[in-house]
Amino acid sequence: MARVLLLFCLMFIFENVVFGLKLTIVSDGPAVRGSNLTFTATVKGYEGENLKYVFWDDAQPQHTAEYIMSTNTSKWVVEYPRDLYEPGDYTASVKLMKSFYGIWYLVTTASTSFELTDSLNGNLVLNQNNLDRPNKFVSVNKTVHHYIRLPENELQFLKKNASTVITYWFIDCQYIDQTTDFALNYTYSDVMGDHYIDALVVANNQPLPPLTTTTTTTTTTTTTTTTTTTTPSTTTVTTTITTHKPSTVEPSSTMAPSTAKELETNGSSSHSISKRALSNKTLKKKNAIKDFICHNSSIVPIGDTYTYGHYQETISVRESISVVNITGLNWLQHGDLLKLDVKYSGSPPFEYCAIYKMGQYNVTGNETCSSNSKTMSNKFPLVHYFSDSDQHTVVVIIENEVGKTVSRATINIYKASVHAQLSVIVVPVVFCLVAVILVVFGVAYYQHRSRYTVEVADFDFGQQANLDYKTFTERLRDSFRNALNFRQHEDTEPLTCDARYDSMT
Repeated sequence: MARVLLLFCLMFIFENVVFGLKLTIVSDGPAVRGSNLTFTATVKGYEGENLKYVFWDDAQPQHTAEYIMSTNTSKWVVEYPRDLYEPGDYTASVKLMKSFYGIWYLVTTASTSFELTDSLNGNLVLNQNNLDRPNKFVSVNKTVHHYIRLPENELQFLKKNASTVITYWFIDCQYIDQTTDFALNYTYSDVMGDHYIDALVVANNQPLPPLTTTTTTTTTTTTTTTTTTTTPSTTTVTTTITTHKPSTVEPSSTMAPSTAKELETNGSSSHSISKRALSNKTLKKKNAIKDFICHNSSIVPIGDTYTYGHYQETISVRESISVVNITGLNWLQHGDLLKLDVKYSGSPPFEYCAIYKMGQYNVTGNETCSSNSKTMSNKFPLVHYFSDSDQHTVVVIIENEVGKTVSRATINIYKASVHAQLSVIVVPVVFCLVAVILVVFGVAYYQHRSRYTVEVADFDFGQQANLDYKTFTERLRDSFRNALNFRQHEDTEPLTCDARYDSMT
């Protein structure tokens, strides 16, 4: 009884640990019929041993598999032949089981959906300047490398089953070329133009012819002559000629390289509209494909023995940013505003920003801004104030749909010693001198005039009766004035008879 209770306790603890696990399953689909699909089951939060993964799908005929592993990841690879499975959506599931004293019990389950298709999957990629374009804009007058990027499982399928793989390229419903490496190089020369790209990959699924043996029979007649009789004899010689035909197709001639670098190596020449001589059979096939491309038909008129992939894209041609000129004063006195004019060429719209670095800074081309300003113009001003006196670097980042450019300008801030202006010193001194001169000349002029003034005595005593009334203050002032004038005249001139008489009276 105690053992049973202990067993139940251990089961309860183990369930709390194990049943909290999270199981997920993913696939590398969608996939073309005939190729392999890989399902990956992952258990998160558990690193224990003795995990059983039970896989199955809902396709008919059904696939199942079981794996006992000590890792938290398990992969299941399934092949879906073309003659057994129809295109459509399917579901794959997995059960995670755990062993407890030799007894397997269910922990959790997970499911995922996948699709089997008639056509090849993947996508059309544009490459320019050895970089895959992040958008559908390309630069004018620069070679664009178009290539089809297929999933690895479909590449393996074509290597094993396709005798030939040809990609037909159309631009604006015009036939350009056919290639065997999934790639096309083309240069666009019209700025602000849009082009519609069609690429049709056609893989021949017919098996290669077996080894053939040709037998050639040669008859030689030999005549022997004797003196009595002539007996003709016939000898038959058989020669066997065996003709070998390749059982596989070289990947370099029919398959796409797995990397963009290999694609560029295999197809580095630039193509224009092709005007080559084609056989009647090839011409009919090309016209049928062109009708399918241009008319956007839902049925490919090339038969059931082919696997195809149809890839479409609309691209826009723009001019990249170039010839960036930054003009303005690079030497500023402390306190002055930085004023720069930035001019450039390229196709709008533009996004720009400026980064201000202390000291010398070498740009790397990977600089970015947290916020950008937008403009449709090919120039913009930069105004900034530096609070310190030092050397700074202004990094200017300009972007449009096809590229980015990073430029810089070095700014030097200096402090100048403040000197008083000449007018601040000269003007007060001049005015002071003028004032002193005026005072001196005024005093001299007054003394000169007083020296030559002659007082004449007036003996008309009858006029005394007509004197004006004056106050005491006025009479006192006149007395002082007369006394002062009298002393001056007394010091400078001898008294005349009139003056003497006036003084005695």
